[in-house]
Amino acid sequence: MLKRSSAAAYTRGALLLSILTLTSSVCPLPTPVETPKLAPHRGDLESAAKEALERNAPMIIHIILEGEERNDAYRDEILTNKDLIKISEACVVVIGNNGEHKQKTIKEKTDGVSTERTVCSAYPMFANCDGHRKIWDPLYHEYQDEDGEMGCPQTILLSPSGEIEWRHNVRDPPTSSEVQSAIKASQKKHGQSLTATGLRTIKGHAVAAKNAEGAKKWALAWTRYQGILDLISVGKWAEIAKPGKERAAKAISKKLTSLEARFIPGAVDAPWRELIALLESTKDTPFTREVSAMKKKIERDKSLKDELSKIRKEMEAESIWDDADALLRRGEERKAMKLLKKLTGKKFAGTKVQALVKERFPELG
Repeated sequence: MLKRSSAAAYTRGALLLSILTLTSSVCPLPTPVETPKLAPHRGDLESAAKEALERNAPMIIHIILEGEERNDAYRDEILTNKDLIKISEACVVVIGNNGEHKQKTIKEKTDGVSTERTVCSAYPMFANCDGHRKIWDPLYHEYQDEDGEMGCPQTILLSPSGEIEWRHNVRDPPTSSEVQSAIKASQKKHGQSLTATGLRTIKGHAVAAKNAEGAKKWALAWTRYQGILDLISVGKWAEIAKPGKERAAKAISKKLTSLEARFIPGAVDAPWRELIALLESTKDTPFTREVSAMKKKIERDKSLKDELSKIRKEMEAESIWDDADALLRRGEERKAMKLLKKLTGKKFAGTKVQALVKERFPELG
């Protein structure tokens, strides 16, 4: 038997466990939020300026002198401010510091996965000191005072096109809220900007849109140009996307007009296939309604009714054939033969596909 004190402890433990279980089921523990990380530009000033223009983004420059109390405070308080880091995602961030520091190993979690990496101990946003040292001299030459001095710490905000819009160089660090206010004012003035991830996405859209135009896949081109405008409506990329989207829309309209003229008795097969392909490619665009309306119009034409019936039957047979062929390629012969058997039935009598199936698989009858 349990002693009195042990029994009491057991009872309290069981009660505590039941409370914890109930609490966790009613109020689950919050998912840990990953700490935002400052992501500075890794290249030189020229490449930073190019990125700012492409992203229509302000450039925020932090110039920090090594081994000075106010500069150390700037590094430790301003660069780590979570709100400033968040708003800086829509900026090109440049950090210059002339110090040399030891390496340290840090643990971080990205998308729920924990990893370790070696970084600069003072500026862990860089893998080593080269990241913040290599840009120090260019910043000094560009932003030194007339007497050759350069007040540090110093914060400079440039417009997307490179003009100085705000500058704090009075030796005493600005507050984080001052820097954030300057960034917000710049964004309000110049309009929507892109994150680095957004820029990569837009570049992908731009390449795909250009390739689609070259292949005359106008619905795909329109969709890709719209993808750019969904992310940004001003600046360099919008200036590319707006006329591109217009070209694609005109080409789709022209395609519809030319297709309609080709629907004449005895020659319906090719234009019908093109119309169905166009309907499929435009299903997620504003053009789908117009294409659907033309399809219904063609279907109501009594002079084309018999031909359309034959074409639909042939296309349905082709679709089943494609599915069966895919199964055969995967080695799923039993399933494939079940599909092919359908094609030998009365429904698909007279189709080219049925003739092919009977020729290649005579055992199916």
